[in-house]
Amino acid sequence: MMKTDEAPAFDHLYEYRALLLAKLESQPAEVAAMVAAIPEQDWHHPREAEGRSLHRILAHVRDVETLAFLPRVRLILAEERPVLSPFPSHDWSDGDYQPAEPMASLLAGWSQTRAEVVDLLPPPASLAWSRTGFHAPSGQRTLQWWAERIYGHAREHLRLPAAAGRR
Repeated sequence: MMKTDEAPAFDHLYEYRALLLAKLESQPAEVAAMVAAIPEQDWHHPREAEGRSLHRILAHVRDVETLAFLPRVRLILAEERPVLSPFPSHDWSDGDYQPAEPMASLLAGWSQTRAEVVDLLPPPASLAWSRTGFHAPSGQRTLQWWAERIYGHAREHLRLPAAAGRR
């Protein structure tokens, strides 16, 4: 049990987690605003070196979060040190890509999944942030690591389209 005089040592950690939760929650709306600022006719133009369009990148982010990250968060919270299934490659969802899917549908699906993730994540001071799961490519990782990965994955993919849209 932690003494009350030790609690201030954790204030920075709890502040960091609160900020992480806030960023996770606000990220889909920020991306939706970014998308709205890019002309619709540009949504399908290649923007990355790999030739992916903003539409395809958003489909990827939504799919990874829905089919990989959300189930992993659930397992870490429900089981003691679960083994988390890896996917064959980072681009595993590309085969199911639907270029005609409306952008609004992509954004709504991603927002819904992200809201589920945020709802599952514990309060900043909870010990549940230290729960772990084993993921063969990454090793033993905490729930906090997965929350950071979820935010970072979307941020890293969506940085290029935002910059390209400001030409």
